[in-house]
Amino acid sequence: MVGAGATGGYYGGRMALAGRDITFLVRGKRKEQLQRDGIHITGPTGEAVLPSPQVITANELKTAGTFDVVIVSVKAYSLQSAMDDFAPAVGDSTVIVPILNGMRHLDTLSERFGKDKVMGGSVRIICDMDADGLIHQMTPMDHLNFGELDGSITARAEALRNVFTVPGITLTLSDNILDVMWQKWWILSTLGAICILGGGTIGEIASTGEHGTTMARAVQAEAIAIATANGHPAPAEFAASYNARMTEPGSILSSSMFRDMTKGLPVEADHILGDLLAHANGTPAPLLGAAYTHLKVYEGKRQ
Repeated sequence: MVGAGATGGYYGGRMALAGRDITFLVRGKRKEQLQRDGIHITGPTGEAVLPSPQVITANELKTAGTFDVVIVSVKAYSLQSAMDDFAPAVGDSTVIVPILNGMRHLDTLSERFGKDKVMGGSVRIICDMDADGLIHQMTPMDHLNFGELDGSITARAEALRNVFTVPGITLTLSDNILDVMWQKWWILSTLGAICILGGGTIGEIASTGEHGTTMARAVQAEAIAIATANGHPAPAEFAASYNARMTEPGSILSSSMFRDMTKGLPVEADHILGDLLAHANGTPAPLLGAAYTHLKVYEGKRQ
């Protein structure tokens, strides 16, 4: 598991707790923290603690040999350096399963390691990690979707399904993982843009009344229109359910990109909104463009 933040720590932690042989590739300070405190997850289903996770640094990985599976859970802007770090783990039969946001990483990984080694992956979870390394799962969502990029159900995909089937993970082996990833992309872009334009959680924005909810619906319509133009339309019932979530009064839901921005951290502006806008192909998206502009101004000030 490349990374042991909120996402990698949650999914890798759940697998390790179920007895799977998981090694976390982390930086030195995170290694010390994990060796001292373990992986600690809190959420709607209670607490889970993995007291002694297997951890390794990039320097140690150079002499550790290759691995059967590399799950990549870093932020998209860290992928280039992460690939350099985990390259020694990739052997002739290694499978790489990225669970990053957006779509650009599929080409990046394929160019570096070969398309035959790369699967598609997507998670749906709302979680965060605090300064002490505690992983907070905020809603019951714990979905992990993965599959071959060509849609086939292969022997290695079936083997991975057995490995990934553990308590605390709602698993799907997909025969159309690209469609799943596009659906995740418009959802993530919608949530991120709404929170960034509105400057708060979904509930806070909904509390402003008609203008807030109208803005939220319009953002979602733009994102779905781009996905549709690229051959990945959102089923009507699915879109309606998310429309309700994006305008729910009292909701504490917010995007990780918005939370990172409020903390002064790096954001995935280009990989989530920028790349989506690059796929617009003439589809009007002024609100998504406004949110992206806001993020780029933030990045400029942060630098």
